[in-house]
Amino acid sequence: MAVDAVLKFEARSNSKNENKRLIKEGFLLGNVNCRGLDSVAVAVRKEEFRKVYKKYGRNCILKLEGEDQQDFEVMVKAIQTNPKDYDYQHVDFQKVLFTDAVKADVAIRYTGIEFLQAKRLVLNRLFDVIPVVGLPQDIPHVIEFDLSNAKAADNILVGDLAFPEGITPEMDKKQLIASVIEV
Repeated sequence: MAVDAVLKFEARSNSKNENKRLIKEGFLLGNVNCRGLDSVAVAVRKEEFRKVYKKYGRNCILKLEGEDQQDFEVMVKAIQTNPKDYDYQHVDFQKVLFTDAVKADVAIRYTGIEFLQAKRLVLNRLFDVIPVVGLPQDIPHVIEFDLSNAKAADNILVGDLAFPEGITPEMDKKQLIASVIEV
């Protein structure tokens, strides 16, 4: 069980006044969802969550520790942001079972872009993330693709990406995700 980070949480009620108080104290409201069970209303420190999310990304496995010895191993399912200042407003966590496959979006990181610029080439990205299926502990944070040997008119397909063992893409292997073009 590869847990990336630990966050403390407080159980919260659904009362409007308590939620406003928690938000003023710097908490981020959220829910922990689990298949077949009722969701649990939680509140985590917004700054701690921001640091963990920035460091480990969306596909990290978090351990939420409660005051009453209640722990959850979760992944971030959805984040709602305030459209005015793009600050986190609400987070949904999904409780993970390390034996069941989950769906997740994995970011693609292109390396060697400076070699393209030296050849006066440009990378035209069609997809920034790839939906994959696999066990939660096997899902990578990013998938890297090296462009140092790319030439003009090269097409990058889903099948060209190197996925870790146990991870399968949900897109067709012949789906175009990026292309290299001349300026």
